[in-house]
Amino acid sequence: MSTPHDESGAPSDSPKSPPLDDASAAGGEPPSAVDPPPDDFNTRSGLPTPWDTNDSKHSREAGETVGRDDDPYLRLTDVGRCMLQTRIGKGGMGVVYKGRHRDLDIDVAVKFLHPHLTREPGTTDRFLREARLAARLQCSGIVRVFTCGETGGHYYIVQEYVDGQTLSAHLRERQTIPVARALQIAEAVAQALAEALKQIRLIHRDVKPANILLTCSGHVKLADLGLAKVAAQPGVASQTAAGTTLGTPSYMPPEQFNDASRVDHRADIYSLGATLYEMLAGRPPFRSDSLLALMKQIAETEPAPLPASVPGPVCTLVARMMNKRAEDRIQTYDELLRAMQTAQRSLGDVDERVARNIAEAVGPTMIPQLVVSGDLICHASPTENRVLLVVDIQNDFCPGGALAVKGGDEVVSVINKLSRRFAHVIQTQDWHCEDHLSFASSHPGKKPLERVNLSYGEQILWPDHCVERTPGAEFHPRLDIAHCELVVRKGYHRDIDSYSAFFENDRKTPTGLTGYLRERGLTRLFIVGLATDFCVAYSALDARRLGFEVTVIEAGCRGIDVHGSLAAAWQQMEEAGVIRA
Repeated sequence: MSTPHDESGAPSDSPKSPPLDDASAAGGEPPSAVDPPPDDFNTRSGLPTPWDTNDSKHSREAGETVGRDDDPYLRLTDVGRCMLQTRIGKGGMGVVYKGRHRDLDIDVAVKFLHPHLTREPGTTDRFLREARLAARLQCSGIVRVFTCGETGGHYYIVQEYVDGQTLSAHLRERQTIPVARALQIAEAVAQALAEALKQIRLIHRDVKPANILLTCSGHVKLADLGLAKVAAQPGVASQTAAGTTLGTPSYMPPEQFNDASRVDHRADIYSLGATLYEMLAGRPPFRSDSLLALMKQIAETEPAPLPASVPGPVCTLVARMMNKRAEDRIQTYDELLRAMQTAQRSLGDVDERVARNIAEAVGPTMIPQLVVSGDLICHASPTENRVLLVVDIQNDFCPGGALAVKGGDEVVSVINKLSRRFAHVIQTQDWHCEDHLSFASSHPGKKPLERVNLSYGEQILWPDHCVERTPGAEFHPRLDIAHCELVVRKGYHRDIDSYSAFFENDRKTPTGLTGYLRERGLTRLFIVGLATDFCVAYSALDARRLGFEVTVIEAGCRGIDVHGSLAAAWQQMEEAGVIRA
């Protein structure tokens, strides 16, 4: 077994304190004795991870408060046909800037290799090789590279600017990820790895949360091919020296410590299994206060059991992915993807529990079951079949309206920006007659928020709102979605209220949206709007029941939150397999 080396090339058997910029890049806190070794303590080839940013959001325009005159990179006038705008992250190996491509007229991320590293033999070649490998890939699940080169002694890569967050930052915020979402993330990464292996025989060798990006629209992207290699072919020499150890220890399989030049795609399957374990457990599978002790754990011991809330088939999947012996692991990506889909089907009983109350204090004890017929559609596959569903951004639900949601107008600019990323956008619109039976004014002696029994069950009474052809029913004046292809009006039946975009509150009268989506092949829904704990939640839950893949984008929603209804809604949506982004 070879001894891993630090960045200076000196042997290392215990973690040293990383430079201050590395600590901030990993979230601002130095590693403790019980934490896994930091990413830049890993046995890397000398390449930066572009997503280990000071601000966990790769998209944040604020970046770091570095003046153009104080930053040598910002003084560069033309880097790969790009104008640099602001620094968005740094690490022990490099620094990343947001820029604008002059010819393509798009935002890009520009990654620079630290100048002192260019003096180390082979480092610049590996850096540029990363760009060339990524540029050869045609895969939406891997960060695209546009160009690379050198200017004024600075080596750079110009790549796709991803508006989102690393999985590692996401885990720091939330500790764990719901089982359904964790499986979806892992499946997306597996598909990207499978494509990379199929297209150019590429093996990543550094799959970990810091190299997985979660975009604001719910997509998953794999980043950083700095340690990647092309699988050896007969008569072709490996570019990694025999006996070399490369990777991030907490996520490496035993054989990668021995000789990174000889590993195959099964090492990536192990690393993805370790990442899935961390998503479910809230911690890496192995932790130690020294590298040698960590290596011993990985080689000889099993990780602690996953939480009891993780279903048995999912635990089995993780164990198969993380088997000590490569030959005993899941052997191919086809086999892995089938195993993941089987594990996802084991969560099906969760869908039977989505008929809970959104808010016990304000609603019925249970969201009534839908009355549907026919087969449900299958879970969506990751193709361009996305649609943005914008729920009830109307004047009466915004400040100053008859049924105002606090901060309801704050989501308008978010939705406008988000809508430009979707080819398909659909809006819903509450559209009540003036004597609608959900209005308190239609029931003498009754007040808003009291309850009455209607033909379909208990109904909360509301103030008069969104009355057809009145200003309150109109969309917010700043809402700008010119390419909206469909407006679904709901609640226009006098005797039936409607929260969901799919069914009226009798749970059997359809709005017609289901058929439209199916006919158009739009099976991946991204939902924003008002209010999170009512119309958004009802729409998301119904969509999951109908078999759609659903993501609720939290930044584009606001809730009423009556007696805990918002927390209850999020819990119910997460249990139903709705992705919270």
